[in-house]
Amino acid sequence: MGTLIHNVRIFTNNSYSQIIEDGAVYFENRKIIATDLSPDLLNKYPESEKMDGQGKLLMPGWINAHMHCYSAYARGLAMQQSPQNFYEILKQLWWRLDKALDAEANYYSALLQAIAAVKNGVTTLIDHHASPNCIDGSLDRIEEALAKVGLRASLCYEVSDRDGEEKSKMGMAENIRYIRKCQDAAASENGLYSALFGLHASFTLSDQTLICAAEFNNHMKSGFHIHLAEGSDDNDLKIHGIRAAERLKKFGILGNKTIAVHGIHLTGDEMDMIADSGTMIIHNPQSNMNNAVGRTNIFKMMKKNILVGLGSDGMNASLYPEMRSANLIHKHDLKDSNAGWNEVQQIVLENNAEIYQRIAGQKIGQITPGHLADLILIDYFPPTELTSENIWGHILFGIADAQVDTTIINGRIVMQNKQIIGIDEEEIAAKSREFANRIWRKF
Repeated sequence: MGTLIHNVRIFTNNSYSQIIEDGAVYFENRKIIATDLSPDLLNKYPESEKMDGQGKLLMPGWINAHMHCYSAYARGLAMQQSPQNFYEILKQLWWRLDKALDAEANYYSALLQAIAAVKNGVTTLIDHHASPNCIDGSLDRIEEALAKVGLRASLCYEVSDRDGEEKSKMGMAENIRYIRKCQDAAASENGLYSALFGLHASFTLSDQTLICAAEFNNHMKSGFHIHLAEGSDDNDLKIHGIRAAERLKKFGILGNKTIAVHGIHLTGDEMDMIADSGTMIIHNPQSNMNNAVGRTNIFKMMKKNILVGLGSDGMNASLYPEMRSANLIHKHDLKDSNAGWNEVQQIVLENNAEIYQRIAGQKIGQITPGHLADLILIDYFPPTELTSENIWGHILFGIADAQVDTTIINGRIVMQNKQIIGIDEEEIAAKSREFANRIWRKF
């Protein structure tokens, strides 16, 4: 028999944002079977394993649509210089850090981020990884770390020519190997892991690399995960003689399974190009502000029917800070206190799940029969009325500050009573510090 969670207030996040008071949900074999009032499901499934939700809020787990797990090892890292622009941030921090990463750093950085994700109600990450001096098998090590916690994810390796042709070919091989592994396992495994073909950004990729990547990907029918127009360097005509979006279209990188991250410096015509191809854009407001690269025009994109998602770009594993930042940055920049309310709500509650379903073929993000059981139970007892009409306000200004008590992924309880099952956080942090010290010395 499956599991029945009862005595909860349920936010289903279905097409009409249903709230069920004194609700219950029954799930079995990874999937949600039924949602209804507690007395009804208790009578219907008397033999089920039962969990009393104690009146807490049950809702779908969050999806972080763009993440860099290895960014955990940048926390507290002192830079010797002060970067003056985005290219210098990449060169002085991120491209030095990723070169220092090894297999253990890849594992522990992912494990730390998985723990943080689960504790903050994130049940799915779409990750983008780079470790140029530890490429082969790097995605397996990340998967191993995420699997220890039980986190759902889509992984890729960031191919770039900035470290030479050999590293570029090794990165492509790692993507191809891992995509095939995930595709082969899809029918028989628990379905937690899927893959995209990772690319850094147009300005660090040669024509030949893009040709090869597109050719391989045409056979595998996956999609790409690439940064697009994050900084001005990506559109520098002196590098490739063509702007980034047009170049990606030319080489067949755009498509309805491709995730293009940031999209800050796109023209209206380039947005049309993105829309026509079905390419998805991921908004990362905290990172954009931190790097001072600009604000993504999500309003223009959404009017053109571009599927826009929300990610953290490695700033943190949680999605709550991104929700609030997305809610504020557009109001602040446009000097319009009404800007973005509906758009950000749609991005978070609808689009992120649609993006994951498109790239992984799995239905998550709702407490609805047929969807996978990715659920979070939150210590939130609303001080004002909570309805389908005002749920977004509760999320931004109340739920975001409440503690997650229980996290369930793929029908498995991975955290209960705020304790992640089988995880000693203090021991993991201590081991991680040992590896981090070694990485920092290399840096």
